[in-house]
Amino acid sequence: MNTARAELRKLLTLPSLRLTALLTWTANLVLTYAYRAAGSRGEPLGDDAALAPLAYTQAGFLVLGVLAAASEHQEGGQIRTTLLAVPRRLPLQAAKALALAALTLPVAAATATTSTLSAGEATWTPAATAYLTLTTLLGAAVASVVRRAVPAVILLLGLYFIAGPLLRAWSATSAAYLPDTAALDPSRGAAATLVWTLTALTLAAFTVDRRDA
Repeated sequence: MNTARAELRKLLTLPSLRLTALLTWTANLVLTYAYRAAGSRGEPLGDDAALAPLAYTQAGFLVLGVLAAASEHQEGGQIRTTLLAVPRRLPLQAAKALALAALTLPVAAATATTSTLSAGEATWTPAATAYLTLTTLLGAAVASVVRRAVPAVILLLGLYFIAGPLLRAWSATSAAYLPDTAALDPSRGAAATLVWTLTALTLAAFTVDRRDA
């Protein structure tokens, strides 16, 4: 628990995370307003004004996770100092995930609440909050494997916003197995999102445990 608290303090000192969280919530607020305004004019921008903004602003949570995990590998090799303090890598990875989840949860709740309450779908707020938190952890797991922010962001955004839509257009059945399905259909996508996140975290833990810092 002391390790998790130390990791949380470390994350809170990163200006890039604070800026990303603020920009993500602001972008979601703007998109929510745009969807609601279009709906009130009888010109809806999509089928679901509660989830549609989150389908875009989840990009910010992916970036948040990437920056949180990749920062130690880019800021003068801080990961070596961390490993000297906590040499057991698997517990360290668990503490990092716990700290990131604790940091992300209030940001995810605020973002999800902005969209769901505005659209009159308050019952979806807890599920949307959990989804955005899992999305952040998935981004962090990928960054832990790649160890560089830019390639990790390109890979994740390509999967979510290019490969995913193309796969859905090619085969509708594939949608149920993609990591962002819960942002489009919560009832079908929750399991897929959870499996993708747990798989990515397991792969990250195995990779970090096996390779040199």
